[in-house]
Amino acid sequence: MVKIVRGVVRNRLRAVIVILGCAAVILPPLARRVGASSPEPAILIDYPAEGSIFPPEITPPTFLFRDSAADATAWQVEVEFADGGVMGAACRGDRMRIGEIDPRAVSDTNQPPRLTPRQADARTWTPDAGAWAEIKKRSVERAAEVTITGFRDHGMRQPVSRGTVTLTTSRDAVGAPIFYRDVPLMPSELEKGFIKPLATAAVPLIAWRLRNVDETRGHVLLEGQHVCANCHSFSTDGKTLGMDLDGPQNDKGIYAIANVEPRMTIRNQDVITWSSFKEQPAGQMRVGFMS
Repeated sequence: MVKIVRGVVRNRLRAVIVILGCAAVILPPLARRVGASSPEPAILIDYPAEGSIFPPEITPPTFLFRDSAADATAWQVEVEFADGGVMGAACRGDRMRIGEIDPRAVSDTNQPPRLTPRQADARTWTPDAGAWAEIKKRSVERAAEVTITGFRDHGMRQPVSRGTVTLTTSRDAVGAPIFYRDVPLMPSELEKGFIKPLATAAVPLIAWRLRNVDETRGHVLLEGQHVCANCHSFSTDGKTLGMDLDGPQNDKGIYAIANVEPRMTIRNQDVITWSSFKEQPAGQMRVGFMS
């Protein structure tokens, strides 16, 4: 287990203490280990992007980086704050992995997801909860600089690569959960002339979830629907939900309006259809996109 502890910058020559389990290792000052005489190969940090702004309650992100030095075998992460403090940690540089797969979406006609060549080349670092809390607290509206250094040796005495990204924490919290649709990726028999992301039999696998950004998983609120629901919105007071529903033959003119309750049921009387109006022109289908 890697813990990150705080150090103090003194003329940018500092020793960073990294605690690995019960053993403490004092790393030499970064400015001495990475000399200016010979530029080292670059470490490209794919995530987070330069200048990213995180909400204050978000969970620790996973940093993604690609090291162009073929002989790099160990990495160190240092976070320098505007107040002059610094935090450091050893980084194993684990490779990216495919996440959890819904077994109901697997069939003999599709393949499991694969990493792209760029993803397969990437390495990862995720700060623990305590370190991330400290980073967020000390980067509120003042950028923190995150530097990843690659080393040829596990003793971290021979630097071979380096990359830097800055990030900031906002004062403004998200302040509300996110309502989103979880759609499985799986093959579908398409009907010519109609867009069908999923086969009809697979539509009930779509799950609507609710998640706060300080949580690691979402909570399932709605699943098992036999009709596809998509664009949606809530009233300003949060008491009413509006949602587009797909009708027969991809009819996009069906719309549901329902009161938000601990247990909700969308009934026939809660649904309107634009195509039912008497003034509907013959031979034309009304479409009610974007609630």
